Amino acid sequence: MKNLVMITSHFPFGTGEPFIESEMSVISGNFEKIIIISQDIKGAQTRSIPANSKIYRYNTSTDFQGFLNLPFLITGNFSVITRLYRDEVRFRKSVSFNLSLRQKLFLVRKILKALQLRDYIKKILDREIPGERSLLYSYWFKTGAHAIALLQKPGSVKIARAHGSDLYEESSPAGYIPLQKSAAEGLNALFFVSEHGKDYFEKKFGKISGKLLLSRLGAERSDDTTMPEYLPGEEFIIVSCSYLIALKRIDLLIRSLALTKAGGKIKWIHFGDGEMKGKLTALAAELLSPDNKIKWEFRGHVPNTEILDFYASGKVGLFINTSYSEGIPVSIMEAQSFGIPVIATDTGGVREIIAKGTGTLINVDFAPAELAGLIDHYAGLPDSEMEKIRRNAFNNWKKNFNARSNYLDFLNQLNSILETCNNSPEDK
Repeated sequence: MKNLVMITSHFPFGTGEPFIESEMSVISGNFEKIIIISQDIKGAQTRSIPANSKIYRYNTSTDFQGFLNLPFLITGNFSVITRLYRDEVRFRKSVSFNLSLRQKLFLVRKILKALQLRDYIKKILDREIPGERSLLYSYWFKTGAHAIALLQKPGSVKIARAHGSDLYEESSPAGYIPLQKSAAEGLNALFFVSEHGKDYFEKKFGKISGKLLLSRLGAERSDDTTMPEYLPGEEFIIVSCSYLIALKRIDLLIRSLALTKAGGKIKWIHFGDGEMKGKLTALAAELLSPDNKIKWEFRGHVPNTEILDFYASGKVGLFINTSYSEGIPVSIMEAQSFGIPVIATDTGGVREIIAKGTGTLINVDFAPAELAGLIDHYAGLPDSEMEKIRRNAFNNWKKNFNARSNYLDFLNQLNSILETCNNSPEDK
């Protein structure tokens, strides 16, 4: 298989998907040519790509020309649209999930978006690698996966990853994610980043004949053999790292910090930006600043390398994730790679990374007083106890979430799938 066509949401542009860079560095040598189709049309390039790569930027918004072409798209694909719509509605009804009118309109919109992206990918393939075998890879189980599942290109192998926001529909704004079953059936393999995600999908949609596989993500460190020494200062430094959106519930973290008893000993630093920054800054000023109870900083978007350098300094005593829904956060893997203990909500596959002795899982519906008590506990740990937890966290990362190890395993899985597909009778 000479070519890789990868569909991303942002990479290599903007601030999203920094972890793809680590994966790409491992798997790129397996391919002669790589085409990256990014759905980010505005961001500047922020990530390096392999020398054998070429980038295309796809506008997910329907422009004027796309709007004019909609009637032709619909008439030319009427049977496909009808089948996808009918099968989705029937299946959902069979499992007592009757789609509302709003959800049905959402389904139609997603079908049309998938067809538009499918046609764009086909155009790129015909231009760049006509008649050649390709691995089509959607990094998310979203429109990119739906599009390649619908694409008929002889000799191609189609795969996708499923994480959290693209998988757990209870946490989605519409309470529904369309086309999951049909997309999985149209792929050669669907890779889940957690056992929890794989189990979740199988319970909802069935096992789909061996196509559902596990492939964990990972965090990368140049020195993966040494845990940095913990060098606490007068302040107990707590870090959180996420987009500032409602799903991440940073407001609950602020309310929890306000209830801690450690007082001026604590300094909280948040890495990441988002639509709620103004509200959260105001809340922190209201609850944390009086009497200098807690020192705090919103650092905004910071290059990933700078965050890792900060962790490497050995000053961070605790990492906290309060998200309502997750797959398995790479941010937790990064913290553990430097031996940082973690408190995180028990959602998605998070319990698969918070192993015994590496930190603490809390219920998704935790009370701020509960988290405050845990923060005080970690802030007051003797050095010997902190060292044990840090060593456990580092070893857990090294064994289970080392990027290089996990992406080499992923590459081996890809090669096995490619070999199987190349030798199948229908591919001759």
